[in-house]
Amino acid sequence: MGARIGLKDVALRAGVSVPTASRVLSGVQRNVDPELALRVRNACEELGYRVNAAARALRIQSTDSLALVVPAIANAYFAELVSAYSRRLDLEGKRLVTIDTGESPETEQRQLGAMDRVLVDAVLVVPAAFERSGAAITELARSNRVVQVDRRARGVEAPSVRLDNAAGVRLLVEHLRARGRRSILMVDAQEDSSSSIERTAAFRALAGPDDRVLEMPNFTVASGTDAAKLLLANPGDTDAIICTADTVALGLLTALQHAGKRVPAEYAITSFDGTYLSDTAAPGLTTLGSTAERMVEASLALLDGGSDDVVLKPELVVRGSSG
Repeated sequence: MGARIGLKDVALRAGVSVPTASRVLSGVQRNVDPELALRVRNACEELGYRVNAAARALRIQSTDSLALVVPAIANAYFAELVSAYSRRLDLEGKRLVTIDTGESPETEQRQLGAMDRVLVDAVLVVPAAFERSGAAITELARSNRVVQVDRRARGVEAPSVRLDNAAGVRLLVEHLRARGRRSILMVDAQEDSSSSIERTAAFRALAGPDDRVLEMPNFTVASGTDAAKLLLANPGDTDAIICTADTVALGLLTALQHAGKRVPAEYAITSFDGTYLSDTAAPGLTTLGSTAERMVEASLALLDGGSDDVVLKPELVVRGSSG
């Protein structure tokens, strides 16, 4: 077994001093000639030298990494959120550590409790549940910088960035009323998330006598398919639908079309997330515009020193599904 390659070997190969090589590999390149820095990096490649991430983090008090905790990466919205963070951090030379809690507060508690073993500078959390996530996030915030993203948990003092869900519901309801729709069905999830709670409450406040709410188990395509079956079994006067996730809307739209129903002639369908699914559906889904990029910008600004909650204004994107 050969001798272990060290920093002195890198410096010797690059023809620089050990302090210069250390500054380059620590990311502190002030007063280092770019040509010398390139020689150090080339020497590392030639010798197969790898920087010890833990040691580097201790030296510069930064890991250049953030953790993002999401409830379900299989959900198109959260997948786009992960992608948006990854692209932005990559531009800054930083790394994203993604954790999927499977919409389970118990899994979330275990993962957040083990966060001290993950080398990150801050944690971005989409709480799994409004009522049951608070304790774990509060405990995490005692020793980490934390921002709540898209959702909130009760009792957590860490700042949040989220959509104005009440305003979003109002936009969709007003859009459907303007299209002459009189009986709106909101398809939501039974999950204990702040977004579901806020959207359902806002809809009930605006609902007319012929409007109603249908709560499904989760934000999945399967829930949308099942919602369509329940609607067809009890159609009432429903002529418009608001889905609180694109995944649900896609399942519902497809199931209604398979049943021979015409969209938007018989049912106008709208949704919330504005993911790629809204463009690929046929007809395209009328949605609220995607907030992923704005969520990223606002949450990173909060990590840079902001303390106040950020509430994003929704934007309506009209496509063929609503006429």
